[in-house]
Amino acid sequence: MRVRCLLFDIDDTLYDSTLQMGMARLNAIRAMREAGLPVDLETGLRALEGIVEEFGPHYNRHLERLGLRWSPKIIAAGVIAYRETSAAYLKPYPDTFPVLLRLRESGYLLGSISEGRSVKQWQKLIQLGIHHLFHSVVVSEEVNSETVTPELFERILKELGASPGEAIFIGNQLDTDISAANRLGILSVRIRKGRFRNDEPINEMMIPKFEIGELSEIFDVLKMVN
Repeated sequence: MRVRCLLFDIDDTLYDSTLQMGMARLNAIRAMREAGLPVDLETGLRALEGIVEEFGPHYNRHLERLGLRWSPKIIAAGVIAYRETSAAYLKPYPDTFPVLLRLRESGYLLGSISEGRSVKQWQKLIQLGIHHLFHSVVVSEEVNSETVTPELFERILKELGASPGEAIFIGNQLDTDISAANRLGILSVRIRKGRFRNDEPINEMMIPKFEIGELSEIFDVLKMVN
């Protein structure tokens, strides 16, 4: 069966999310220290990363976890620095726009599938300047899930009018994205970027059918499968 649609993860697939988050957190701690946070930079950054790892990115009681009293001044300084830095680093990889545009002009259906909150993921696509290139966008929140699941793929394939055998998925996380795609028989392509780039599969479902280092290499994959 010939490939008709390509599905893309967002974070670390279409832009450098790892760099963005790292710099945003670093500058947030710097700003909070300037506003009176009584911890050194390394301690503050390590604590913030631990809180995000344990409670998720939407947790808002960071000072209490550090054993400190609530301070709206310190929190506000951190929020401003985080948002400004995050926006500055929200830039697509150099080949993202050309690849998506070429695929769309070649007649492929394009979809975006990712974990997270719908408004936030749409915000990324709009700020990246690529939202108009996708025929369908589905986010895990829409199916009451914290991560990518086979149900998410089933939903976007239904919206695109395509079968699993007609789809390719490009993502970077083996235990969720790649595994879910494999379970449905979607051709999985792992892009080795971001914080999961050195991960290796620990079971059969996590093994991608192809691996690429740059998004532009997807055309080589298409030549092989078509």
